[in-house]
Amino acid sequence: MTSVDWDRLNELKNDIGEEDFADVAILFVAELQETLSGMTATGAAAEDFHFLRGSAANLGFKALVDACTTAEATCKAGSVPDVDAVKSAFELALAEMSGQMPDLALAA
Repeated sequence: MTSVDWDRLNELKNDIGEEDFADVAILFVAELQETLSGMTATGAAAEDFHFLRGSAANLGFKALVDACTTAEATCKAGSVPDVDAVKSAFELALAEMSGQMPDLALAA
């Protein structure tokens, strides 16, 4: 199973243009990494996962979208979210993309 929706990613690339796509993707990945780096299970809020989910959806990181959706719902239910699952989904997406966009690994 792939953790990246390549159709979505290519759609974004077509919308932005090949020349600017790498810069935009690196910016999204850096923002995701920054948010995730300070996140702990007890310190995470539903809003954090909502933000991550939106950025992940833009990049086509479908496994991360799913993990964030679950974590956001868990927070809203008053339970402790699985932050490790969210971080793992992010790492999987980066690993999958690294073959086509090695610069993304540098942004994280």
